[in-house]
Amino acid sequence: MLNTTLMAQAIDFIETHLREDLTVGDIAHAVSLSVYYFCRSFNQATHHTPYDYLMRRRVAEAARDLVQTDRKIIEITFDYRFNNPETFSRAFKRVFGMRPNQWRKQGRLDRRLIMPRLTLAHLQHLAQGPYLQPVLIDRTGLHLTGLMTLVQEDTAVMETLWEWCAYSREPGSQLTSGDLYGVLHYAAGDEPAGYFYLLGRPVDDDARQAISWVTMNLPAQQYVRFIHKGLRHDLQLTLDYIQHTWLPQANLSLRSSTILLHYGAHF
Repeated sequence: MLNTTLMAQAIDFIETHLREDLTVGDIAHAVSLSVYYFCRSFNQATHHTPYDYLMRRRVAEAARDLVQTDRKIIEITFDYRFNNPETFSRAFKRVFGMRPNQWRKQGRLDRRLIMPRLTLAHLQHLAQGPYLQPVLIDRTGLHLTGLMTLVQEDTAVMETLWEWCAYSREPGSQLTSGDLYGVLHYAAGDEPAGYFYLLGRPVDDDARQAISWVTMNLPAQQYVRFIHKGLRHDLQLTLDYIQHTWLPQANLSLRSSTILLHYGAHF
């Protein structure tokens, strides 16, 4: 049986030594496992090889340093244990699609691109089963109306919005029934501040003109659909898997600024 707690300890060891020379054997030894068994268990728990996770996390933290500090690129290169600037540049471009100097020049952090440190909660979420298998679907256009708020690091604000809609006595404010949609919209240049979250329901054109709430039009387009299994406040765990594991392994990149959530009639 997979020991997610032991793999979380391995991740803790990796994170503590991101800026030090580190081999897969060192990590396996830290959790008292053979290299073979450790690699198999780590891959099963995280959907990454130990080396891939180490490289992606080093590049992610280097990306933060490029924007948040004025340290020279060559200093950051060696700080994260890359042999030379060209090796670092190739690894960086493979993850972010641009060179380190281009990333620094744009001067902003896109949280959707920077792989976070995986936690025990991430591993337990992934261990629930194969429900995260994607399905390609075509959707018709959507006209949504509802309430919008800014979500930063703390997703509790989403829960507050749901509770307000459920218990508010204002006419028409009870959104939390029937077929509902959520929209996560990352406005260009605002990524460090978080994203805008719209909780809404579909309306036709006539009704849309009579409603004073926030409205949003989503065109007909093709989506990759994933099933989120868990509570609303665990949604980021699923998004982290999609953005930092599934997309890279599918050799795809996130180009849309909008993520559509469909809660369904049965939630």
